[in-house]
Amino acid sequence: MTNPIGDPTAVDELARLYRREADRIDQAYDFAYRRLAEIEWVGKRATETRDRVEARRSTVWQQTQQLRFLAGRLESHAAWMHRTIRELEDLESRIRAWAAGHPPVPGSPGPDSSLIGTFPPYCSFEWRHLARRLRAAGASF
Repeated sequence: MTNPIGDPTAVDELARLYRREADRIDQAYDFAYRRLAEIEWVGKRATETRDRVEARRSTVWQQTQQLRFLAGRLESHAAWMHRTIRELEDLESRIRAWAAGHPPVPGSPGPDSSLIGTFPPYCSFEWRHLARRLRAAGASF
């Protein structure tokens, strides 16, 4: 079933992709940096090349840190998505069970399923609003 909140698995995968890319860049740069340090060459061009590589070192580090930061934010968002989906599915299940056990009976005291009207769509935040409205009317589920 399509989830209106989104696909947390896809967000987790994007976070893994960002982390892998940061690791790949780090490894490639470290390899190139070590290889350059091993080469025994001198002269103006050698010095310029070493200076350029050294100057880019902090830029590369900052970019990989940004990728890792983004990966962390994506992981946090995916965790929120997982929690929210579980919460809304649980709320939907409890409200539907309550409604099934409290059919409309004319003249009976207390809230019944006639307060619902129509059920919200799957994983809709409207389930929270419906739950508040039912609890305010005295329902417990």
